[in-house]
Amino acid sequence: MNEWILTPESSNLARFRYDETSQTLTVQFNSGTTYDYYDVPHHVFEEMKSADSKGKYLNKEIKGIYRYARQ
Repeated sequence: MNEWILTPESSNLARFRYDETSQTLTVQFNSGTTYDYYDVPHHVFEEMKSADSKGKYLNKEIKGIYRYARQ
């Protein structure tokens, strides 16, 4: 599992990380709630890292597309 990427500029996301082996993107929200998104390709993680708004990217490109579970 990679190190957490902190997102202090985000009003919604606290941090996120990616496990390349399992293709799992883990996102922790400012509320403290954490979700795992499954079968996320590495390029999607890279795009999220470089997105101007991590929250908007998550809402548009990940939520509703990839399976997820609350931790």
